[in-house]
Amino acid sequence: MASIAKIHSILELLQRNCRKGMSNKEISRALGIPPSTCYRILAELKKYDYVCQRRPDMRYFLGYAHLRLAESVIEGMDEAAISLPYLEELHQETEETTFFARLSGELCIAMEMCGHINTRISVGRGEVMPFYCSAAGMVVLAFMGDKDRKRILKNLAFKAFTENTITDPDKLEVRLAEIYDCGVAYNLQEFHNGISAMATPIFDRQNRVLGALAIVGTSVDLDREQLEEYSRLFLQAGSDISGVLGGKYPERLLKEGKNG
Repeated sequence: MASIAKIHSILELLQRNCRKGMSNKEISRALGIPPSTCYRILAELKKYDYVCQRRPDMRYFLGYAHLRLAESVIEGMDEAAISLPYLEELHQETEETTFFARLSGELCIAMEMCGHINTRISVGRGEVMPFYCSAAGMVVLAFMGDKDRKRILKNLAFKAFTENTITDPDKLEVRLAEIYDCGVAYNLQEFHNGISAMATPIFDRQNRVLGALAIVGTSVDLDREQLEEYSRLFLQAGSDISGVLGGKYPERLLKEGKNG
């Protein structure tokens, strides 16, 4: 086994045994590496903080150098750029406009999109998605922590964009609970007349809601039934993007869907 392969195997083994750690003897036996060779590799890894040893049993664990590397990877990620290939694939599957919206402070903002933007479908980069009547805004609000959600709900200034817009805080909270249960938010002519949308959440490495993946189109092309059919695609894409960002998608969402 080449040196790099041995190092990789040791680190992967320690990752799988991160709670209890492993002794040099256990690592050597598990990987079929001579104890002396295993010890030398561990000593070098320890020098650079890639592994550490616990006293008094001297078991090995992953070191903090991995956290520093992970931070650099995450900080270098552009969520909008990461979402683009998924948006393109979803656009090809649905032949509708798809977009990624990002939570920024107390706003949900459209950041990246793919598809033909109809003049009636006013979605553009930088556009704010209202928390109470856009699919992206509602799904982000539904998956926020309780404290943040309550603060935003308290400060919402409701405006009836259409006759379908929810303007009652109590009704909105009921709606948000439904969205949280299934992971999908539907906007059926609630933000613009003749326009419907659907969105699913995206999570960051701390499993906090980061934004939403959405589809938008005319209510003729995207009725409730059609949006429900697409919900599985968007839930899976949301899960995939969350995984790239280091987050873990709630498994229950991939089993449910449809009824938000």
